[in-house]
Amino acid sequence: MAEVRDGVDRRLRRPVAIKTLLPHLASRPDLRARFEAEARSAARLSHPNAVGVFDVGEDDGRPFIIMERLPGETLADRIQVGNVDTVWLRSMAIDVLDALAAAHDAGIVHRDVKPGNILIAADGRAKIADFGIAKSLDAAGDTTASGQLLGTPAYLAPERLNGAPASPRADIYSLGVVLYEALAGEKPFTGETPVLVARAVGQGQHRPLADIRPDLDGALVVSVERAMRTDPEARFASARDMQTALGPVTPRDATAVLTLPPSPAGRPDRPSTSTRRAVAVAAAVGAFVLLTLGAIGAFSSQGSERGSVTPTTAAPVATTSPPSTAAPVAQVPPTVRKHRGHGKD
Repeated sequence: MAEVRDGVDRRLRRPVAIKTLLPHLASRPDLRARFEAEARSAARLSHPNAVGVFDVGEDDGRPFIIMERLPGETLADRIQVGNVDTVWLRSMAIDVLDALAAAHDAGIVHRDVKPGNILIAADGRAKIADFGIAKSLDAAGDTTASGQLLGTPAYLAPERLNGAPASPRADIYSLGVVLYEALAGEKPFTGETPVLVARAVGQGQHRPLADIRPDLDGALVVSVERAMRTDPEARFASARDMQTALGPVTPRDATAVLTLPPSPAGRPDRPSTSTRRAVAVAAAVGAFVLLTLGAIGAFSSQGSERGSVTPTTAAPVATTSPPSTAAPVAQVPPTVRKHRGHGKD
């Protein structure tokens, strides 16, 4: 219903996005009202994880909205490329849930949470956009005057297909479907036509995410599946509850990326080959230093005290290295060394 153009705010010298209602739709009162409602809804929500609205107006009979402009990549783009990083995806979900929680607190339901409406900022944060069909929680009904249900069928909550009004739990359901698609690489409910898609959503039968991705963290799988429950009461009660379940991960938390894989079953964790070699070298150097110092001490004592210290006094220092340092090398079993020589370590 609108076109978006790249623009520049000359006064503040910043890039902006200019969303303008298409000319042939500007004369329709219902669509004009929806466009204006989008501006009001977005302007009410000031949040770092929601696309900001700077100004609204009208030019030659065409309403326009001046919005924050982002680099242009969306979650839909990343899903299309494939192999979405789970650490980043968890952080993205927490960002979106933060914005949805603020919207729900303000009495606004998004009603169209989908990958194409999740934009990626330059710093990696996610921002939810397009409140074009958002509605106030206190408004009655969930359809247009002509009886059309607003939303994208593949992400609509089942109760909305049955005529129930949009609610915060419907937004949570939509985000659950988004996460499922990003992790599985496919939508949970499909069909050749929107009607068949809606029927599949209503039936609520989809392939379990754990069957498609058995490698995923169990807590993440449980959270996604719970968000997608057919019964709204079985889902998370709020966006903040789902946020808590996903954990306090942010795009700047790189620790999860650096986590090493566990050791194979039945095999204890051991230092790497390079680490064991470093320990061996350190032990040898330590023994050499102690031997040298012991010899120098013995020689100095003999020269200054004329035989008051016998050579046998320095012998233990010269022949004994620190047990704690040399232990790791001595404890490596011969069979391991043999495997290492054959490249099996």
